[in-house]
Amino acid sequence: MPTHTHFKEYPFVILSIVDDSGDIVFKEFKNNLHLDLVMAKEIVANRMEFTQNKAHYVIVDFSNVKQVGLDAKQYLRDPEGGFKNILGAAFIGGNIVSALIANIFFKMQKDFEARYFTNKDEAIRWLVELKKKRVAQIKQ
Repeated sequence: MPTHTHFKEYPFVILSIVDDSGDIVFKEFKNNLHLDLVMAKEIVANRMEFTQNKAHYVIVDFSNVKQVGLDAKQYLRDPEGGFKNILGAAFIGGNIVSALIANIFFKMQKDFEARYFTNKDEAIRWLVELKKKRVAQIKQ
């Protein structure tokens, strides 16, 4: 797998590119995050800036998130909020709390495929395959 050649640290999240084509973004939250609506909007704005508002795939590591407020959950699940410009998503949780939080987003009705993983490398491999499948469908 490629190294993180392009990354940016924001107040609540670190974003990095994890593939050679530049359209798989890894999102890692800062430690012990208690996510509210204001923070959620800032994190989505950070992702839009980082990706130059282009459609992309995303790996979201919820391991450092301790709580997500109700308003933040609703915003993050909104197609014009947290789900904006996402072509596919892999959610990672390294503990029971992060797994429960990731499950909130994984189980939601959305316009893209998503899966839950406990391992970043598996998540990257799956998204690379998802991209290949999507490109093949577009070419048909």
